[in-house]
Amino acid sequence: MDPTTPNVVQRPGGFRSRRFVFAAPRASAEVRAVAAAAGWQPTVDRPASPDGGKPLLLGWEPLPGLAVTYTEKPAVETCFVMAASALGAAEVEGCVSVFAAHPFVRGRRELLGPCDSADTTAALGVALARAGLGAPVEADEGFVRRLESGAFHDDPAVREGALWGMAYAEWAVFRPTLATAAEEDGDEFLRRVAASALRAFDAVGVPGTP
Repeated sequence: MDPTTPNVVQRPGGFRSRRFVFAAPRASAEVRAVAAAAGWQPTVDRPASPDGGKPLLLGWEPLPGLAVTYTEKPAVETCFVMAASALGAAEVEGCVSVFAAHPFVRGRRELLGPCDSADTTAALGVALARAGLGAPVEADEGFVRRLESGAFHDDPAVREGALWGMAYAEWAVFRPTLATAAEEDGDEFLRRVAASALRAFDAVGVPGTP
């Protein structure tokens, strides 16, 4: 992949950006404003369901074959934007550059800080999942260390957050930990989460070894 596209990863059928995670649980107004200013064509406007089963989902087409989506994730108290395209990495990178520099998007410090300052195990689980959601496309030691530590925590809420964070990050370095969790975690649900993450890695072509 072109080294000038640090926010983009190749996946089957094309390329996707990393997920740009916002500091607030909702940022639809900010994203709509960016889309309107750029003249992106709206494609999806699905409101959140009254029962909370489906969160708000928005979508645009900046160019034919290039899609941008905004998704809210109430379970991890955040929302994010990402882009995907079969056109090429440079097209995706150019499209998301506005979010890479957006003041309301969490940077590395804002993603990892809550993993160290969480005062409850529930908060730590959320912070770990959110860190993985907003992780860069290349493995980063700070994220790896915190997520792998969380995957072996005594509290299942923390382990769940760490496993979801690994699934979101899609880094080959997490395969051994996910494989161990899929076989040995004491919680059946978490064993299924880890196994599902490994299947997803296979489906999107994450290498078999780090």
